[in-house]
Amino acid sequence: MRKNKSLGKGLDALFEQVEETKHIPKEEIQEIEVKRIKANPDQVRKDFDVDAIKELAESIKAHGLLEPILLTPYQDGYMIVAGERRYRATISLGRDKIPAIVRDFPKEDIKKLSLIENIQRENLNPIEEALSYEELMKEADLTQADFAKEIGKSRSHVANVLRLLKLDPLVMEDVRTGAISFGHAKVLSGLPLKDQQALAKKIKDLGLNVRQTEKESKKTKGSEENIFIKEIEEDLQSKFMAKVRINDKKGKGSIVIDYHSMDELDRLIELLNSI
Repeated sequence: MRKNKSLGKGLDALFEQVEETKHIPKEEIQEIEVKRIKANPDQVRKDFDVDAIKELAESIKAHGLLEPILLTPYQDGYMIVAGERRYRATISLGRDKIPAIVRDFPKEDIKKLSLIENIQRENLNPIEEALSYEELMKEADLTQADFAKEIGKSRSHVANVLRLLKLDPLVMEDVRTGAISFGHAKVLSGLPLKDQQALAKKIKDLGLNVRQTEKESKKTKGSEENIFIKEIEEDLQSKFMAKVRINDKKGKGSIVIDYHSMDELDRLIELLNSI
């Protein structure tokens, strides 16, 4: 797997660092004054659900903070590397201190650790998730396939998430706020920009589900190939490690798997027999 040398550590090592904070010895946990803590300016998560923060605060009030936040020395205090939701919930309770683990992380790792922590917790909206993926792939110089392996997601999922960054800005905001679901957004990302807003409005006004949205998208002149067929193709290509084409005509068609040698054909037959 090719990684940028400036990364210092591979993403796998950075994932391990976040994971380690969940099993840290108690003697390494400190009580840090909240007034000395600053949020990470590079935090990709911009939208913090008020109700979710309140629920987390109630849980902390009842059971305490079960997992300390992760900090790094910054100016005359500390900066949050992981745990901003826990931090916000704690200060909403009016508490002066918060349990934390303090580590001196290299500057180039801080942003990546924050992104990784968010991805692991799966508390990002689809647009924030897409931005996280894009930034981490760029920082680590990874292909979509290699990045998908790093984060334990399918290649098709990563590809679908990244497609959201091609949406019209107003549609992207609808996805960010939850007015349009990820499923709807996948369909919209297959349309020309000029057609996305119109169909997004229909989704919201008429309450279209994803399948209905897909049918509407097919009526749009210039729409790209069926996004669901594309997703299946990518899943099969990942599974068989070979080019796969699905020829679909109104729900009927064929699946074509390419091979370039008899050895490759034998490998594919063995895979098919194992299914």
